[in-house]
Amino acid sequence: MIMNPIFLKSGERDVLNCVMQGMSASQIASKLNMSLACIKDRKRRLYDRFNVKNQNELIVTYNNYLLKIKEIEEIKNRLIGGYDAGR
Repeated sequence: MIMNPIFLKSGERDVLNCVMQGMSASQIASKLNMSLACIKDRKRRLYDRFNVKNQNELIVTYNNYLLKIKEIEEIKNRLIGGYDAGR
């Protein structure tokens, strides 16, 4: 499986970090000093980017994405270590 990186704008990343902490849209708006409409728009864009329908799916999908990235990094490090060890 090929992993396509998901590039987020800084505002989307801020909202995603709050979502991952289990915050509601109104809590996020208050913390980030933004309107509720702006937060809802950024959450909708996150749903589109991760191809999910709600906040719970976003949390699960993002956690799975992070695990895959970690696995890829571990494989890469083993391959590089194996290459260096053969020198």
